[in-house]
Parts: sequence; C-alpha cells; structure tokens
Amino acid sequence: MNKLFSRVTIGFGVLVLLSIAGGSAYADGIVLVAPNHSKLVPPLAALNLQHHGNSTVESGGVRWDGSSDVSFGDISAGPHQHTVAFSSIGTSASNLQILFNINEANGGNKSPLTIDSLLLTAYDQNGNSVFTADLAAGPLTLEQIRGGQGANADYALGLDSAAAARLQAAVAANPNLRLGLTATLSDVHGGPERFSFSGSAGNEPVPEPATMVLLGTGLAGVAGAVRRRRKAAKAVAEADQG
Repeated sequence: MNKLFSRVTIGFGVLVLLSIAGGSAYADGIVLVAPNHSKLVPPLAALNLQHHGNSTVESGGVRWDGSSDVSFGDISAGPHQHTVAFSSIGTSASNLQILFNINEANGGNKSPLTIDSLLLTAYDQNGNSVFTADLAAGPLTLEQIRGGQGANADYALGLDSAAAARLQAAVAANPNLRLGLTATLSDVHGGPERFSFSGSAGNEPVPEPATMVLLGTGLAGVAGAVRRRRKAAKAVAEADQG
C-alpha cells in the first residue's frame, strides 16, 4: 500500500512538473498589449517590411554590428530601418512598446494578416546580443483597424513581466544597449507594414502646474509658521531678561 502510494505521489509530482514546464513554454516573451491609439513619446522608426511580387510573406530585420545598423530581408525602400538606443525611449523595460502599423491596400475588404514571428534583440556596443524575446504564444493574427501609414499604430505589443525583468537587468548592467527587430508576416498583399518603438520618458510622473502652485503655497505657509514661532520665542526671551 505504501509503495503504491509512493508511486502515485511520484507520478503526480512528475505530471505537475511537466505541466509547469509546458506552461512556461509561452512565458518570457513579447505579448499583445492592446489596439493602440496614442503614444507615450513620439515613436521611433524601427522596421518597415514590404512584400515582393506575388509573395504574401514579408520577412526581414535590422541589427547592430558594433558600428552601424545592418538591415536584411524584405525591407521597404527608404531610410526606415533602425536599431534604437534603449535610453532614447525611456528607463523602464515594462513600459517599452513595439507599435505595429498595418498598411494593406485592400479597400473596404481589410483582410487580417499574421505575425508569424517577432524577435526583439538588445545589442551591446560591440554588436553582441545580450537579450532576446520572441512572440510568447506563437503566430498572432490581427485585423487591420485603420488604413494607411499614419501617426497612430494599429496595435501595441510589449514584454511580459519575465522578459521585462531580464531586459531591465541587461540595461542596468549596460545602459548603452540598442534594440533591433526581426519579423516575419504572412497573408500580406500591400505594405509597407511598420514597426516602431515607444516608451516612457521616466518612471516618475511630472507634477501638474496646479500641483506645483499648491506645493509652493504649502512651503510658504510652513516658512511663515517657523518665522512666527521664532519671533514669539525671541519676545519671551527678551521679556525674561527685562
């Protein structure tokens, strides 16, 4: 009986471990945040992909080689392929956003496309990869929300908590990291599809002007109370001496 119980217990433990391992397979990566209609800071161009001929696939990327950006694959014409310094988009990895703008010239019949892969890589000054994160749950099919390239993005993606913690640790070790993207899209018929970076300029909110006025008023009040107390103490001292 005890042997049977031990075997059952061990078997159950193995199943739990397997289930945990299976669950973690989709952790530590890039996740969809939400349809996005506003920017925390002006977005910085990162990657534009353009399909060729009758192909319905776009695949390419940009990386840092230690001295300059190197783009490859189905990139669009023009200077739109860049790695971006992490320091130029903020200080918090959890606020990092990868903005995705769909640009399919298909009129009113806006068919969805699929992000088959999206890889975020951080490079040091020498072009070495020190951090990577990929789509957490595999291919992601998205509807086109609006038409054409514009100031707004169709979708915002970000890092889950585990990936954000890893990137934050990498940035703490080296604040000069540059971010690059590699992506593969399918079911495309137009383009270019655009990826860009956005983030937060800092972790602490900037006080509103009214808040600053109230703060100044409060400090002035405290200073006045201190002066009155000093005058009162001085008057008592002079009375005692008299």
